[in-house]
Amino acid sequence: MKYNKEPLKLNSPVSFWMNFPNEERVFWVDRQSDRIVVGAKRLATVKDDDDRHNYAYVFYGDTFFDTLKDPKWSGMGHEMIAFTHYYIVENGESFYLHAGESVPIEDFEVPLIRHNYKETSDDKADWNRLMNAIAKGISSGEMTKVVSSREVEFTSDTPYNVASILANLVDNNPNCFIFGYEKDGRTFVGASPEILVRHRGSEILSYALAGTAPKDGPNAWTKEQLLTNKKNLVEHNIVRNRIVNTMKQITPHVMVGETGIMELSHLYHLRTIITAKDSTKSLVEWAKLLHPTPALGGEPREKALALLQKYESHERGMYAAPFGFMKDMGDGIVVVAIRSALIMDNVLYAYAGCGVVADSNADEEYAETNNKMRTILDAL
Repeated sequence: MKYNKEPLKLNSPVSFWMNFPNEERVFWVDRQSDRIVVGAKRLATVKDDDDRHNYAYVFYGDTFFDTLKDPKWSGMGHEMIAFTHYYIVENGESFYLHAGESVPIEDFEVPLIRHNYKETSDDKADWNRLMNAIAKGISSGEMTKVVSSREVEFTSDTPYNVASILANLVDNNPNCFIFGYEKDGRTFVGASPEILVRHRGSEILSYALAGTAPKDGPNAWTKEQLLTNKKNLVEHNIVRNRIVNTMKQITPHVMVGETGIMELSHLYHLRTIITAKDSTKSLVEWAKLLHPTPALGGEPREKALALLQKYESHERGMYAAPFGFMKDMGDGIVVVAIRSALIMDNVLYAYAGCGVVADSNADEEYAETNNKMRTILDAL
């Protein structure tokens, strides 16, 4: 498929998104390497990795579990999509790509809206039930870690303004990957700090990102406290070891970096960067191998996921699932779609999770998820 390329510089990537109000569209701002990809109007559903070479950029979005029952997630995820119109900023270049006819692109001013919203769900009883089930599973020795999650409903007096929320997510979250995907009047948005897999030539890179501490407020930690905290190191090492072992099944060339701190707006995380050399598998194949890491599911994977499917009272949908882009050569990045929310008119479902190990406390973990939800609430 031939794309035509025209120089285009916009004040905000959200402005391009606003030019296509009734189309399926996707938004991606990589604040680690200043790459922007905004796509609009589905051109093709890309069938497999060989087919992707026909398109300049291909979006890959999945769901956390293979099956979906909740209608609010229906038809979302599980596919690779090429779009008709793209706004791209990379390597110092800024341009518009279009398959077929171009459309006039207006450099809209992005509205900044202060939403008046309130929490309209109460999930504490569900949370306690889930945490009790996890505690039993861990104390019986069946699992060492399970990642529990919450879905919290926030209702606004007026419809949520997605353009404003995306712009705020970009502004508020240095170091993160800001994403959005809109289909059939539902928009999934978020700002993830966590790379599941990056593919560059023969280099494969993944983050072990697990172990969290508050950076501000009355219970703030120092970086040193987190780096030496036994409970968080145990949780982190479970994730690191699983990623390393998965990579070693494919290639002997695996390098493990030192564990350090990733600093975000309100949180510190423990992070280890793991790289491998491999030319046998594509970005999407690697994503499917690694997902879900114990940073999102648990260890052992199958037992943790079975427990979550039984005891989590909501459906994860695209929350914590693979989400990313690849170029025609197959290079690209897939993150895990955490710190995220699903927006439908004047209702927003925010998602947050935390890793539960033997030493975890249900109320402390609940407070941690509230802290993680600030990524979304600050953008409102």
